[in-house]
Amino acid sequence: MSRRKSNERKAKNDFYIITNGAQTESNYFDSIKAKKSIYSVRIVFSNRDPIGMIEDAKEVLPKANQVWCVFDIDYTHRDNRLVPALKEARKFGIKIAYSNKAFEVWLISHFEQFKAKRSLSEYANILTKHLYALGCREKYDKVDKKLLKSYFIPRYKDAVINAKIVYQKYDKEFNESGHKADLPPIWEWDASTTVYKLIEALQLRE
Repeated sequence: MSRRKSNERKAKNDFYIITNGAQTESNYFDSIKAKKSIYSVRIVFSNRDPIGMIEDAKEVLPKANQVWCVFDIDYTHRDNRLVPALKEARKFGIKIAYSNKAFEVWLISHFEQFKAKRSLSEYANILTKHLYALGCREKYDKVDKKLLKSYFIPRYKDAVINAKIVYQKYDKEFNESGHKADLPPIWEWDASTTVYKLIEALQLRE
């Protein structure tokens, strides 16, 4: 990339978050915008798999400072939709904020360093227990925006710290294993998430 093009990219203020989560993810990032990023944050819903989301990201890339795709790993690796998306994103400079297995891993990080193999059905119960411990008498509901604003958003800094520690442990173990791989096997890293990288990149102001 030429110096001129690099300077043009830096001068652009739009920060795109593309997510295929129509409810929880969209509600979360819409709420976090209240913390005032240094960027103009645009949240885009894409009803597509990771490969399709990267294609959507490429459309807005020329007019953006940064573009992030947010998705769950879930079954995408098994269905051969994850690795091609990761490679294409890397090729074009598109950022990825994944959660393995689901976005609830990021939400749990608001309360603890979560590194455990759990089924998708267990995540809601874990979150409900944390909410009850804080005096909330409502069960976790992924469509409840008020819960996100009251109990999650105020703890986003804790989530960044907790998620980073878990991710870096996995990354260190992988690097020390001596394995040679084009991509780290994030699909094997249960309860890991890189949403914290997106939050850091937003450079939020209190």
